Amino acid sequence: MLTEKPYFTVHIEADFCAGYFLLNGQFLQSAEIAPVRSEQPINHWVREGENELLVMLGPVDEQGNFGQFSTLAKCQVTVKVRKSGSQSNESLTIALLQFVAKDPTGIEGNTPEQLLDSKNGFAPGSSGDVRVGKTTREPFNEVGAIVKRSINLPELGLPEWSFFRSDNITSLTGVDLEGRLDEAAMEQLQQELLPVYRKIWNALDSNTVDEILPLFEERSREMDEAFFKSSGETQKRLAEVLNASVQDPDRKLWPITDDNVMVQPYDNNKLVRLSQNNGNPLLSFDYLSGGAKHFDVIFRKSGSQWIITR
Repeated sequence: MLTEKPYFTVHIEADFCAGYFLLNGQFLQSAEIAPVRSEQPINHWVREGENELLVMLGPVDEQGNFGQFSTLAKCQVTVKVRKSGSQSNESLTIALLQFVAKDPTGIEGNTPEQLLDSKNGFAPGSSGDVRVGKTTREPFNEVGAIVKRSINLPELGLPEWSFFRSDNITSLTGVDLEGRLDEAAMEQLQQELLPVYRKIWNALDSNTVDEILPLFEERSREMDEAFFKSSGETQKRLAEVLNASVQDPDRKLWPITDDNVMVQPYDNNKLVRLSQNNGNPLLSFDYLSGGAKHFDVIFRKSGSQWIITR
């Protein structure tokens, strides 16, 4: 299954948890006490070899007070796979990462480190080809928790994505890069990336979408490869969506202003985006009738070049 057009998904469930869910340092989902139930594809984030599931949690009780975990806090992340094009009920579980605050350490419910046989429904066995690492917990900002485990996948029916081989975005290591990045580094990243965002914004504003499509070549090509689409299919769809947005009289392009920009490096130190102060993508359309349409743009770095990769 891992080499026959695999379709990987991550399933996230959280109750009374406040924090972030990451795969290979890439943000997947946030939680803020309220229940979370989500499923999303992750082919474009996984790699052959070691992958890391990680949950960063803050100690927040049922009323939202900071200081200790609610005894009701529980969250889990499950990685599943099925053959591309098959029904979701045929998905097989590869690994689960769980945190339950009422347990003594919070991680007792996780399976032990083990080998799984991908050719036999991911059943545990000493001859398995997939290694799921031990679940660990460590402190985060002294009172929080980082819960993580690794998943080592053998040969995949997917290429290695370009961002894994990219330059580091910052000189930092570890988690919460965004929270630890100094002001000078943030300003430098903003100065380098903002002109690209403004170039895209200007093309959208002037209804000249075709002029900026080459900027998305890598992103579109890798998304075609990740989800087994025909060459050029993602780029064609992107052009259709962007053109529809700029030509819709019910949509208004949100302005980019210097006082409404945040720099957000991801914890894999390979990807970065700019966002509005509220965390929404910098490129957004507001519907005059209510609501919004967002277009996220995520960069990697190669030498002096910034490349849109997601």
